[in-house]
Amino acid sequence: MRRVSKTSPRASIYNANVYGLETKDIWTCLTCGLCPQGCPQQVDFLSFIKEERAGKQPLEIAHLGVFTEFAELSSRLDGATKQENSDSKYGYFPGCVDSLGLFLHDVKTDFGEITTSSLKLLDKIGIKPQVLQMKCCGHDVLWQGKKDVFDRLKNYNTKYLKDSGIDTLITSCAECYRTFSKDYDLGIKVVHISELMDKLGLKINADVTYHDPCRLGRHMGVYDAPRKALTANGATIKEMEHSKENSMCCGVSSFMNCNEQTKALRIARMDEAQATGAKTLITTCSKCLAHFNCLKNEKDATKKYDLDVVDLSVFLARQLEAGK
Repeated sequence: MRRVSKTSPRASIYNANVYGLETKDIWTCLTCGLCPQGCPQQVDFLSFIKEERAGKQPLEIAHLGVFTEFAELSSRLDGATKQENSDSKYGYFPGCVDSLGLFLHDVKTDFGEITTSSLKLLDKIGIKPQVLQMKCCGHDVLWQGKKDVFDRLKNYNTKYLKDSGIDTLITSCAECYRTFSKDYDLGIKVVHISELMDKLGLKINADVTYHDPCRLGRHMGVYDAPRKALTANGATIKEMEHSKENSMCCGVSSFMNCNEQTKALRIARMDEAQATGAKTLITTCSKCLAHFNCLKNEKDATKKYDLDVVDLSVFLARQLEAGK
């Protein structure tokens, strides 16, 4: 946010702890993880933001708050009971692709293709998982300060996973991966699908660039697995100016603050991607996917981006299908 606005993490902490003030910085913060990474005193700024937001009302929730309302409603309703391949010790959770596809029409992205692609890839390496019909992992509401909603979702999902009998939970969503790994206490292995995709044996002949989502990268330290999934299958990665630990954020976190400032961050990132000369921008976060494609498909856009923006699983599955 310091690229596009006057903001100070140190001032936010000082105002909260010395004066007891709530500043807008705690809501405009993208929780991208750059500040704690660069802090010489190793201050856990992400935990500070999460604690300061708890029980308070965000300044701006994107998309009229529909996804927040959806999560809150889901947290109060009974969930699904049917499960597929119930004898498998692997479980695959699609995340919120259905609700994204239901409400985000203008971004021109088939979010459901992430699920079908992931299952094709897992089948290719011999994994036939249970397709888990859990509720939302609760990532967004937790970072929006709605811990009561998050706790209801967490309690339901934790019981669901225990009853499923799986010992390995696979997800293709960076936010789900982060949430299940750090904000739940599951007692089972949580795997991001990129960590399994280097054995596909594909022969891809394409130059791509890869965008590190904040949740998979700085939050979880997973930088190499997505890149290995691409290079081991033949793709050539053209890195952007800022990558891995220094990767720029897409500008939108937890469906908050989708505005002109965060749009400026998306433009800067897409400019970096286009400058690599690659024709495909790959990521592993549904929000990065949504908001990069939203920028790309704006009706009155002043800039045109000749880039396909796709999820990692979708890109690999399309290559798998093309090779048959």
